[in-house]
Amino acid sequence: MRLVLFAAALAVFVPAVRAQDLPPAHVLNFNCLEALAAVGKSDLAGIFSYVPDNDTAAAFADLLAHRPRVLRKFLAKGESDVRQVGGVSQWDHDATAYAISIFSLPPAALAAPKPSSSQLKRLRALADAPVLTLEEMTARRSIKR
Repeated sequence: MRLVLFAAALAVFVPAVRAQDLPPAHVLNFNCLEALAAVGKSDLAGIFSYVPDNDTAAAFADLLAHRPRVLRKFLAKGESDVRQVGGVSQWDHDATAYAISIFSLPPAALAAPKPSSSQLKRLRALADAPVLTLEEMTARRSIKR
């Protein structure tokens, strides 16, 4: 009996979901995936795959603004990149710049937990770090080994 009810529900709901024209998931940007893994939020990769590629840095910055622990881990990852290879990726730079703007804008600044002044200084330092391509970063990492 349950199998019949399940089949009937599928027959009704599957066409309804297809009719909504939901945006298709796409391949997630490697830099976004790396940042999610570095901050311990790789479980959000499925959600980020529905965010258009050019908006993933802004969406990640929103995550940074609302999760202080994620912000701390991202700062550590960025500072590690600067020490190891002398810069950050364009995507990391964009996410950092968006996060700074979120903390600076009055409506968002009121809603997000306020970072410490040292965290803001560290964010600004990451934003000022040289921007490297993924290829440059990979090459520099392999030379350092």
